Formats: sequence, structure tokens, C-alpha cells
Amino acid sequence: MDTKAEVKVLEQDVTLPPGTQVWFSNVVPCGGKLQWRHTLDTEAALASTDTSPNDPLAWPAWRRDAVLLAVGFNSFLTAALSPILATGFPEIAEVFGVSLQQVSFTIGVYMLGLGAGAVIWSPTATLFGRRPVYIGASVLLIASCAWAAVSPSYASLIISRLVQGLSASPGEFLVSVTISEIYKPQERGFRLGIFMLLLAAGKSLSPLIGAAVIQGLGWRWVMWISTIASGVSFLLLFVFGRETYWVRDQDIEPHNPGHVYTDDLRICPPQKFRQTLQLWNGRLHHASWGSLAYKPLRLLKSLPLLWSAAVYALSLGCIAILAETIAHLFQSVGGYGFTPIQTGLLYISPLIGTVLGSVVGGKISDILACMKAYRNNGIYEPESRLVMIIPVLLSTTIGLAGYGWSIESGDHWIVPTVCFGLIYFGCILGSTVAVAFCLDCHKSSAIEAQVVLSVMKNSHGVAFSLFIVDWVKASGPRDTFLTLAGIHLVFLLTTVPMYVFGKRVRAWMRRR
Repeated sequence: MDTKAEVKVLEQDVTLPPGTQVWFSNVVPCGGKLQWRHTLDTEAALASTDTSPNDPLAWPAWRRDAVLLAVGFNSFLTAALSPILATGFPEIAEVFGVSLQQVSFTIGVYMLGLGAGAVIWSPTATLFGRRPVYIGASVLLIASCAWAAVSPSYASLIISRLVQGLSASPGEFLVSVTISEIYKPQERGFRLGIFMLLLAAGKSLSPLIGAAVIQGLGWRWVMWISTIASGVSFLLLFVFGRETYWVRDQDIEPHNPGHVYTDDLRICPPQKFRQTLQLWNGRLHHASWGSLAYKPLRLLKSLPLLWSAAVYALSLGCIAILAETIAHLFQSVGGYGFTPIQTGLLYISPLIGTVLGSVVGGKISDILACMKAYRNNGIYEPESRLVMIIPVLLSTTIGLAGYGWSIESGDHWIVPTVCFGLIYFGCILGSTVAVAFCLDCHKSSAIEAQVVLSVMKNSHGVAFSLFIVDWVKASGPRDTFLTLAGIHLVFLLTTVPMYVFGKRVRAWMRRR
């Protein structure tokens, strides 16, 4: 790199902390709501978008949405496989002669696979692109679901669930990266909300579907249906999941194979459909697989990333805890004595909370971010999204406390059910804000940042799966969930210093 280019990069490093972006080129006083809306629609633009029709940011909206459909269904399936056997835990425990706590580990070991899979697939996606990872993992997922369906022993079921997690991992950590590559920042909050909606819908609908199948056909048929769904996911990814890798102008490694790949596409006419079906496009990075696998560890010095990882882990990890304990709390003799299908119907409330927390919350987050950027002379700061943590804090702490307290008090089932939905609303909204903030601060290392988020979230889930049922039995639901509410409250209050000092922290990161 020549001296002038180096000076230019250093000047950007000083003036623009990671995540700070110019969204509005012409900031003028708005005369009313219609003018304000027109400004939002017409003035927000990214200077980094290429003029090439092959640039993912320049694809037609229907093409980008088709990619979102394909990877979104894969993420739905990834989330659904986690608690899909939850209402069948008593039956599985009886079949294999193990305790309910041991059966609940089928969720924990699946999450262990999700975390390990992120570490394995991340450098592979950096080396060879996103498309081969999605498709290769999808094929493995089909095989692992069939394996779980025919498992002859508890040990075989545990191992198959581990492989399921490994193969489903791209549907969790890579989808948000894909969204960041095909949508502009002012469009991402809503799409990330859709992604979180699909994740949460998978977690909330699958116990309901699983309950109906388990009660009618048995738990093995749940895995056979999952095998079929995995096949559908493979077809969607193969047809619509085109490669989204693209090197932006600010990348400073001109001889990287990824630059060659991108430069070739820049001067080519729009790719034809058959060209997008190519499984891979060669090596995209000079670095070794091992060095890329180590790269996420370097991000652990980032306070914005650690904050995002903590909120993400608490939010989605809490959903796993609810799935692991629901059979004990509602199907046991000492609980409400529900059947599997009645327990599954409880997930209608979380589904409503999911829709409100993801789509609505994501859209509001985008609007608030645009308004804040406009009033800040057109400059967007990632901290503007953190205001949405206020409803997250209120809903999760109140929901968790009310859920445990009402169950122990023997209140009518509608009370914990409402709290159930309130928890999901806060958790999904919290995870959406955490991912959007993380991607804004670490755009150039989005995959590695998502690996950190995935590993921390799944480590949280694995740890609690080892003792959560026994903890509820020993301490009771009230004390257990009051403790969880307190943990959420303490961690979410760290948003205040992050909101106040976030830009200074990002500027310090840039100088370092």
C-alpha cells in the first residue's frame, strides 16, 4: 500500500470509530411527518455500495429476499430442533431407563454442537464462501436427523444430537452475517428481526408440533419429520442460497483471492441463474484454516462484542432453560398434570411474544436509529439502538419473576402462560438488539463476531442443561426463576455505561 493510501486509512481510523457511518448526505429541517418519511426513504444511502449488478447490496429486492427465505427456513429448522423433543422427555426417559435430568441434556448436547459447529464452519466459510457451508452442513443435517430417529440407545441419541447441532450451526451463526452482506444498515434491524422471529418461532412452534406427533405417533416420528424438513431446507438453499461474499473498498489486502473473485464479478454482466448454482468459487483467503479458527479469540478484547455476547447468551439461553423445565413444571403430578399436547399449546403465548419482539421491535429499532442519525447531522452511531433494551429489561425480569412465582403459588395456568410470552418478547427483542449492535461495531469481522456470540450463548445453554431440572426440583420454581430474573437485571443494567461511553470505547478500539 502506498503512503497516500496509508495516510487515508489512518485518518479514517481517527475520525470514524468502528460502526460510525454517514447515513444522510443532506440534512435539512423537516416540515412534517410526510417530509420526514420521504427523507428516511430517499436520503439514507451507503457510499460503500458498488455499481456492479453482482454486488449483493445491489441485487433486486426479490433476489435478496429469496436468499433470506432460504437461510431463514434453515435457521427456523435449527431453532426447532433444539426443544422439539421437550414434551416427550418423560416417554424418552421411560424408553431408555434414564432420569428426566439426563433426557434434558439432549437439548444441552445439541447446543454444545451448535457452539462447536460455529468454530468449525466459521473459518470454512471465510476460506471458501457461505454457499458451500450452508449446503454441506444441510446434507449432514439430513443424515443426523435420520440417525436420531433410529437411535437404539440413550448414548446413540446423545451422539446423534451432537452431530445435529454441528450440522445445524450455520443456520444460527451465519445467517446474520448473510443479512449484513445483502442489506444496508438502515434495513438490517427489520431483517434481523425476521431472523430472530424465525429462530424464536422454531423454538416456540416445535414443542407444539412435537407434542402432537409424540402423542399420536411417538417421539421417533418427530425425528423422521425433521429429516424431511431438512431435505426441504437443502432444496431451498441449493436453489436460492447464492453466494453473498463480496469484498468492500475499505479492505486493504489487494492481493487476497477474495479481491480477485470480487473484481471479476465487478466487471462481469449480471450472473445467470445456472451460474449462481455453482457450489463453490475456489479459495477466497490466503490464511490457513487454523489461523482463521483462532481469529475470533482476538475479538474478546472488544467490550461492545462482550456486551452483545452477554445479552445474546442470556436471551436465547433463557429460552432453552424454559424448554428444559417445561415438562417437569407442567406435566408432572406435582405440577399442572398436563398432557404433552396441552403443554405444547402453552407455546402459543411465546409465539405471540416472538412476533412482537422480533418483527415489530426490529422495525422500531430501524426507525429510531434513522431518526437519531438524522438529528445527529446524518451520522449514525450504533448506541442509538440500545434504547430498545429498556423494554427488554422490564419484560424479561417481570416475566421470569412472575413465571416462577405463579407456578409455585399454584395460580391458574393462564398466569404463567402470559409470563411465558412476556419472557419471549424480551428475550427475542434483546437478542435482535445485541446482534444488530454487534454487526454494526464489527462489520469487517462479522463471521468471527458471530462465532463468539454463538459459543457464549450455547455454553450458557449447555451449562444450565446439566443442572437446571434438579435445581428447580430442589429450590422450587419461585426461587429459581427469581434468581434468573436477578441475573438478567444485573447484566442488562450494563447497557447504561455502554450507551454513555460506547463511542469512546469504539474510538479506543480503532486507535489500538
